[in-house]
This record gives sequence, structure tokens and C-alpha cells, in this order.
Amino acid sequence: MKKALSILLAIIMAFSVATVAFAATNEKPFENSEFFTTGEYTLHYRTYKPEGIPKNRILLVHGFCLSTASLEGIAQEYMEAGYEVVTVDAPNFGYSSRETKDMTLVDRESLIYDLVEELGGTWIVGGHSMGGGIALNLATDHPETFTGLVLFAPQSVAEMPDMVKSISSTIMSAMYTLILKIALKLPFVVRMLVEMSFSDSEYAKEYDLSRISAPLSLEGTGEGIAIMTSHARPVDFQKVSELNIPAVVITAKEDKVASADNLAQIIDALGEDTVTYECEKGGHMMMEYNPQLVAEKTLPTIAICK
Repeated sequence: MKKALSILLAIIMAFSVATVAFAATNEKPFENSEFFTTGEYTLHYRTYKPEGIPKNRILLVHGFCLSTASLEGIAQEYMEAGYEVVTVDAPNFGYSSRETKDMTLVDRESLIYDLVEELGGTWIVGGHSMGGGIALNLATDHPETFTGLVLFAPQSVAEMPDMVKSISSTIMSAMYTLILKIALKLPFVVRMLVEMSFSDSEYAKEYDLSRISAPLSLEGTGEGIAIMTSHARPVDFQKVSELNIPAVVITAKEDKVASADNLAQIIDALGEDTVTYECEKGGHMMMEYNPQLVAEKTLPTIAICK
């Protein structure tokens, strides 16, 4: 069973890195929830404000099939260190809008940047897994706005031909919807996927599955994820190599989810001045598993960002 789940998760991740509609509710899922509308999209985000004047501001984006819930611990750590933090749900995840085939589709990066413009100022930008790829695109698109990078096992999507995008959107819509329906009705499946993500069976036993399953159960999620996969932007590694900002990348020794080759490509493009650290425990979800350690290893780089 574990081997089958590993294969299933690998298929989902491969499509995510290779490749009736839900409308965000005005009800706040968390005390610090806020909503921002741009065009046909509504983004859910959460703000963590420290006491006094913030040292700087940090924008964080979650990983594939996750939400701002996965970033709560690290956001709290940064806030307690004196930084204002905003975590945002990418379209089709968390409590942001789900995309449909009838919408005028907009890049995730453009939507999130609309939010950043609304909030104003300059930012350190970061993200986990899929969110790391989004963060890299934001940094290369708007170097005047983003002054540093903090990445947790970042992953980038690969370029796909238009014909493949069209076919995969239709096929994957049905596939993702079916997978979510089956998984969400079988808590033990979700529990085993959580164990694989954290690489810690004891931790997984106590993990609150609703942190993942609640937003994934919202209407239109499967279709939205498939549509997102068909038009997600790849990272321009040449532009990444031209960035001249502090960057730190956190990886994990027992990561069973991230593509090691893709991760190495990102680190290589960022250059030799990039700070890297490998966590012994926590797997792909190291920043949620041990936010104190991850904060300790990333704050020195964050501190030198303008």
C-alpha cells in the first residue's frame, strides 16, 4: 500500500512540476484571514504583524495541494523575530478562487503581484515546493520589488507544448477530481501521504488532517488544479542566474517528494553565494515540522535583505 501511495504522490507531483466553480467566501477561515479581489479572482491571504515597526516584510507561498496552514509555524517564527509576514493561498488552493474553463486565465504570479502592489512596499519573497517556483518568478519579474529569497525545497514547473497542455487539462481534470474524492473519503490514505511528506510516522499519527483536507474538499478544486497545471509558468533559469539579491534554500535529507534534479538546477541557477542548509528531519515539509530550526537557519540571510 505504501509503495502504491508513493507512486500516486509521485504522479501528482510530476504533473504539478511538469505541468460549479468555487468562489472565495467572505467568511474568514482564520482570525487573521483577509481577501483580495483582482479581476475574476479572489485571493485569500493572512497577515502576521510584529510589535513595533517591522524589520522588513516577507511574502510566502505554499506548496502543491497545501495552503497557508502549512506556513503558520514559520510565519509565527518570523513575526516573533520582528518581521511582518503575509502568507497567500495560490489560486485553486486553500481559500482562494478555483479556476474554470470559462474564465480568462491569469498567471499565478501576476495575481499575487496585484496583491503585493495593493499592499505596497518592497518584500522578501519565499515559498515552499511549488510556491518556491512562484517566488522565483516573482523575483525575476519584479526585481525592484523583491529584495531577497527564502525557499523551502523549491520546485519549478517544466515547459509543455500547447497541444499537451490542452489534452492534459481535460484528462487531469477528471483524474485530480477522482483522486481527491477517493482520498478525502479515506482518511488513512491522507494520513499515509502526510507520513510520506513529513518522513515521520509518529508525527503523522498526531497531525490534524483537516489542515489539508478541508480546503481540498471545496467544490471545483480538482478541475481548478488541472487547469492551473495546464498554464502554470516555468522558471526562467537564465533570469534567475541574473538575480543579485540574498537567497537561502532549505532542503531536507529525507525528502521523498521533491525532484532532486529540479532542486539542484534551482540552486545552481541562484549561484554560489546562495546559502543552503539540509535538515536532518521533517522531509519535504521541514518548515512545518520544525519551524524553529528553519527560522534559525534562514534569518541571517533575511536580515541582510534591504
